[in-house]
Amino acid sequence: MESDWREIYREIRKNFTSFRKAKISREFSEKLTKDLDYLKNLFVEEVSGENLKVTSEWISNLKSILRDVCLKLGLENVTFPPELKSFIDDPKTHLKKKLFTYAMDLARGKMSLKMFEDRGRRAIQTSLQTNLRNIYQSWIFLTLISHLSEDGGVVVYPECRYLSLERSGKQKVSIIPPNIVISTSRGLLSFFLEAPRPVSWEDTNDLKKVWSLYKAMRPDILVYSGMIMNILEIDLDPPIKKPDLIIEVKELEDWYQRTREIKRIEQPISAEEWRFMWLRGLWEGLGKELGARTEPEKIEDVSRKNVKLRELELVKLYREVYKPKKMILVARCPSPPNVRKNLEENGIMVIDNVGFDRDKLRKLSEIVLSYATSSEDVLILKGELARAIYQKSRELGKHPEFLIKKIIEVI
Repeated sequence: MESDWREIYREIRKNFTSFRKAKISREFSEKLTKDLDYLKNLFVEEVSGENLKVTSEWISNLKSILRDVCLKLGLENVTFPPELKSFIDDPKTHLKKKLFTYAMDLARGKMSLKMFEDRGRRAIQTSLQTNLRNIYQSWIFLTLISHLSEDGGVVVYPECRYLSLERSGKQKVSIIPPNIVISTSRGLLSFFLEAPRPVSWEDTNDLKKVWSLYKAMRPDILVYSGMIMNILEIDLDPPIKKPDLIIEVKELEDWYQRTREIKRIEQPISAEEWRFMWLRGLWEGLGKELGARTEPEKIEDVSRKNVKLRELELVKLYREVYKPKKMILVARCPSPPNVRKNLEENGIMVIDNVGFDRDKLRKLSEIVLSYATSSEDVLILKGELARAIYQKSRELGKHPEFLIKKIIEVI
């Protein structure tokens, strides 16, 4: 028996056809919007099934640790990438957004029912998988720094007390800064989430310098001893400062059976070629909608070579490429003995069957804490002394560092 959303589709097409030659009224437009929203709602429910319930549970766990971290570290808020935030706020509404263009093309008769079902299903499943992965990775990271806060952890950076779990906009000044730097009783630790991403550039010379960042693989979490404010080192390959610790997170039960296609761009391109490629993509997209027949000037495609790797091999490749002092894989589910043995024989520690049990990450926090180092450039003030200095700073309109310097001069 066909799903209800197909019946809604037929009704939409029937109404749409009758208005094809007439001026579409506001009343019809509002009804179309309502019907399409209902269609998308039913389609999302059909494709997602029990995953929506699982999603709700995962989001609940994330929000719980989020509140805990903000309280313990005195953070004003934790910000997520727009895509993930939208998903966390309302998963079903977010998934419906993925169907917007497809649903409109379906209503207009520009897309067949089968094509809508195939493409819509892929879009929803991909969004679900990606966002659930990001939720679990965020939960692991926030739980880790929550444990570190119990060891006297204090946020040194960012000073604004807003922890951002995204990389967007962070690398516009041609550096790769940390997401957070924490001072513990044993010293400082700097954390970078999926950090090896391209930095800004303006012309071909700039692009050549940072080209290797477009090919760099991105482990989930890089950890550095001390206060490290930039891990970009152009002369290295990859151009990333050697991390002290890599933490890779796996949320799927069968992650080791999965494969990933790695796109490798073998030859660098110029800024001019980049611009042409951007214009061509824009032109082709608009041309499809507007019926444009002319084409922009063609350029030779960039040479690409796609490589398929099993996730298990990719994890080992991270260690081989970045050569950290230690690498740890954290898995939500139990690992088969042969998978664990394979990883451990390649120098990768496994902490598995974690689920959403915070206590199972205490071992991870102890290991991370062992890499903390002190810094003579950072002084952490707490309690009454900190409050007194900040209050006097506001009263006099002077920076806290200025006041401390004056106190030292008097002494």
